[in-house]
Amino acid sequence: MGNRLYVLGAGPGDIEEVTPTVSAAIAASRAVACSPRHLHIAAGHPNVIEMKSFKETFERLREELKLGDAAVVVSGDTGIFSLLPLIKKNFPDDEITVLPGISSLQSLCAKAAETWQEAVILSGHGREIGGAKILDAVEHNRAAIFFCDAQKNPAWLCSLLADAGLGAVEAVVGERLGAKDERVSRGEARALAKESFDALSIVLLINKDFTERPPLLPEDADFIRVAGVPMTHEEVRAVITAKLRLTPESVVWDLGAGTGSVSVAAAQLCRELHAVEINNEAAALIRANAEKFRLHNIKVYEGSALSVIDALPDPDAVFVGGSGPELPMIFERIAARGAGIRLVVSAVSLKTIALCTQELAGENFTGFDAAQVAVSRIKTVGKTQIWQAQNPVVIFSAVTGAAKGE
Repeated sequence: MGNRLYVLGAGPGDIEEVTPTVSAAIAASRAVACSPRHLHIAAGHPNVIEMKSFKETFERLREELKLGDAAVVVSGDTGIFSLLPLIKKNFPDDEITVLPGISSLQSLCAKAAETWQEAVILSGHGREIGGAKILDAVEHNRAAIFFCDAQKNPAWLCSLLADAGLGAVEAVVGERLGAKDERVSRGEARALAKESFDALSIVLLINKDFTERPPLLPEDADFIRVAGVPMTHEEVRAVITAKLRLTPESVVWDLGAGTGSVSVAAAQLCRELHAVEINNEAAALIRANAEKFRLHNIKVYEGSALSVIDALPDPDAVFVGGSGPELPMIFERIAARGAGIRLVVSAVSLKTIALCTQELAGENFTGFDAAQVAVSRIKTVGKTQIWQAQNPVVIFSAVTGAAKGE
C-alpha cells in the first residue's frame, strides 16, 4: 500500500474552526499544499507548498508522496464545489482520504438561524452560470444558496433579482466568514444591491412567497390567448415535447412560436429557450405567458426566423411550428450549425408534409421519423356526447448530420 493523500476541508477560514481531525492530518503529513489564503492553517509546518498552479502543485505532491503522506487543504467543505474531483482525476492510483470541514454554507446558515436542507445550492465562483438558472432557483424554492466571486458578487446577484421582480426576496450575505473581520448582512435584495461586498462571499436567499413550479404540460385553458394567434394544443404539444428529447442543459429554439405554448412546455425542461415570432402581437403574448408561468429562461425575438437565426446561440434542439416559405432555407441554416441538433417540425398542410418528408429524409439529416397525431374530443350535443375530430398533425423529427466543410 502506498502513501496516503489527504484532502482536507479548511472550514470557513479561521484556524479556530478547523476540526481537530484535520489539524491532526496536517501535523502527520510530510507536506501540505495550501492556497495563499489558507497558509495560516498550516502555520508552523516544516514543508508547506503554496498553491500557485495546479500543474506545479500536483507535480510537487507526487514527489512528496514517494516519501510519505501528503495533504491538500481545500476551501470549506470537501464535498461542495471543491477541488476533490480534480484531485481524484490527477491521482487515480493513490490512496485518498477525505476529511471534511465546516462549510461556509453551514456557517452562514447557522449565523442566520436558518436550515438549508431544502435549499438549492448554486455557484458562480470561477464558473459560468446563467442568470435564468439563478432566477429559476429563487423563484420556485423557499431557499437558495449562492457562492460568489469578484464578478458574480452579492450586489450583482441582488441586482439580478431586483431587475426580475424578485427584489423583495430576503438576502443574507456572509463575507470572509470565520475571519476576524467577518460581516453578515441581512435585508431585501433590492436594498443590498446598492451595497459593496467582499469577493469571498456567500449569499442565502429566502423567498417566503416562492411560486410552485407550473405543471409540466399545462392545459390549453391555462394560457393567455389572443384571437388570431395560433396555439399548438396540449395533446400535440405533449408529443412535440417528448420528441425534442430535452435535458436540463439543452439550448432550444422555437421558431414560429405563436402563443408560446411549446416554449412554455420546453422551457421547463431545458436551460435556455429562444422563441422567434414574426407577429408582434404574438411575440407580446409569448412574453405574457412566460411571465404568467414565471419562466425566466425564455427569450423572445421579434422577426422572421431567417432574420434572427444568426443571432441565436447554437441549439441542441429546434422546434419549427410556423415558417411559411422560409422552411427549406431554415432547414439549411439549421443543418449548417453542425451535427447532432435535433429538429422537430409540426405540419398540417399536404405541401408542408411533402416538403418535410423530402428535406428531413435527405443528406443533411439522419434519424428521420414521422408520426401523425389525430385527436378527437368529446362534444356535448343536446343530451348526448359525440366525438369531434380535430385536424390531424404530422410531427417530423430528424437530427442534423455534419455541416458542410466539416
